[in-house]
Amino acid sequence: MELRHLRSFVTVAEELNFRRAAERLRMSQPPLSQQIKRLEQEVGVALLRRTTRQVALTAAGEAFLTEARRALRAVQEAPLAARRAASGQTGVVRLGFSGPTSHEVLILMTRKFREHRPRVRLEIHGPVYGGELVTRLTDDEIDAGLMRLPVAGSGIQARELTRHNIVVALPAGHRLATREEIAMADIQQEPVVSHPTNRGAGIVALIHSAYLAHGSSPRIVQEVPDTHTILTLVGAGVGIGFVPSSASHLKVPGVVLIPARDIPPLPLALAWRAGDPNPALHALIDLLDEIAEDCGPGAVTA
Repeated sequence: MELRHLRSFVTVAEELNFRRAAERLRMSQPPLSQQIKRLEQEVGVALLRRTTRQVALTAAGEAFLTEARRALRAVQEAPLAARRAASGQTGVVRLGFSGPTSHEVLILMTRKFREHRPRVRLEIHGPVYGGELVTRLTDDEIDAGLMRLPVAGSGIQARELTRHNIVVALPAGHRLATREEIAMADIQQEPVVSHPTNRGAGIVALIHSAYLAHGSSPRIVQEVPDTHTILTLVGAGVGIGFVPSSASHLKVPGVVLIPARDIPPLPLALAWRAGDPNPALHALIDLLDEIAEDCGPGAVTA
């Protein structure tokens, strides 16, 4: 079925007059009549009723007119859709994140991206452990991930967006709960509730390094899957915990968060596969400088 036949039929259906339709199409009337006849033969039913006085649509013609117009619109819109996709104006970005401590940046990024690319669908995947995020990224299950630096894995690029100070989570009645900050020397023997040591969480390596610098290792009494559970068990008196300062919005009763003096800030970055051709992803990457600036003044957030 040729597009020119569809255009001819739609024109005849709008004019209900072959002479006027032929004038609109800038062709003579006999070839137009032949096109409509061939179209009816191809469809297998009569689309028009012709008399010496008038032309009218059959019931089949009414139904065919609706679909013919839709097909012609689709043909007209296809080049624009292709150009929009190529420029990152449309498409899909699958974005993973590792936990509630990245929620603030996730919200800011989502809002900013929707403002700049309202036609792009941003699919949020998570929460997922940092190590698993890298695996999903490598396996093309997500296009980008908010994760803690450093990012292990080859062929991955990352852009740091912000840094979060590490705070010590203590039960409200703990002997150190009124301190303005806590040194590692003060908590060497404290029981610790930790993220799993085998899931690639960036904070785990950071905490172990801080203990190692003081000639010891954390006395982990329980490993739990997420930051909120760490805070819950700290509130229950199971032990102390180490979390990014961005966890303060979780507001777990009976838990106080005090800055850790001897632990460096934990960077949060967006990571993606190097060379990924997805134009919508590159539209997000182009916004990262602006997003990083909106995360707050300076490199470190308190």
